[in-house]
Amino acid sequence: MHWSFALAALASIGSTSATVDIGPIPNVGSGEVLKMQPEAHDRLTVPVTISGMGPFHFVLDTGAQATVLSTALADRLMLTDRKSAVLVGMASSRTVETTFVPDFALGSRTFPIRVAPLVAAANIGGADGILGIDSLQGQRVLLDFQHQRIAVDDARQLGGNRGYEIIVTAHVKLGQLIITHASVDGIRTAVLVDTGSESSVGNAALEQRLSRMKLGGEVQMQDVNGASLSGPSRLGGSLEIGDASINNLSITFADAPTFHTLGLTNEPALILGMHELRAFNRVAIDFQQRRILFDLPASALDNASLLHTHY
Repeated sequence: MHWSFALAALASIGSTSATVDIGPIPNVGSGEVLKMQPEAHDRLTVPVTISGMGPFHFVLDTGAQATVLSTALADRLMLTDRKSAVLVGMASSRTVETTFVPDFALGSRTFPIRVAPLVAAANIGGADGILGIDSLQGQRVLLDFQHQRIAVDDARQLGGNRGYEIIVTAHVKLGQLIITHASVDGIRTAVLVDTGSESSVGNAALEQRLSRMKLGGEVQMQDVNGASLSGPSRLGGSLEIGDASINNLSITFADAPTFHTLGLTNEPALILGMHELRAFNRVAIDFQQRRILFDLPASALDNASLLHTHY
């Protein structure tokens, strides 16, 4: 069988992360809590073990269909049962080796990865791998930006919906959650929340509608296949998700294969990266209930006229 995977992970060269004032969060219950560490491009990594070895540091990537290993780690673990697959990155589609991974452990959960693509460690910021949504199905992922941690469990164990001002029901495509009730500068836009992408990337359909945003410079990106992609950026827009608003939005525009894979070429679409997600106190991505939840910072709560918005 010939497999094909879509990975939206990328690194923006020369970009920086926002600094925000993040307040305390309520008790998250008894869920499995894992320490997150920033990697070279300010994305978040979590520790995993494989066949009792490790811990190894994997980039958390909710824009990636598959869990990926670096080739160096697969060699080190002597995972020699190799096949081939097409790996769709932000800038390219390439045939790569894959391997079966037994006893993959994330927190207290242990499970096999049937088909894991292999990529060069240099293409994923020097991490040992990428934790994709195939490892997260049926779970809620809680990103706590104050304490730099991730909690993985079902929604009830992670405190339910308590403390979240914006709760959005997402559309599911190829296992990924896509917000359809969002807008950029008043333009209805499909939004993919991607923890593996440092910056936000828009498609051509969105770029054509955003004449009011200021033109920025050219941004160069590198995907998991090591291929480069560059595109113009626009600055100063506003992203609306329910009653949450992210101002001074920076978007790089590119005809990325990810948009084609997800069928998001003819309508405005945005891959929302970590630079913007850090504006919230917490973000919960619930793959079981198909919801994305946002905990607003105090400054946003002071100006909100309607809270606990559901779509």
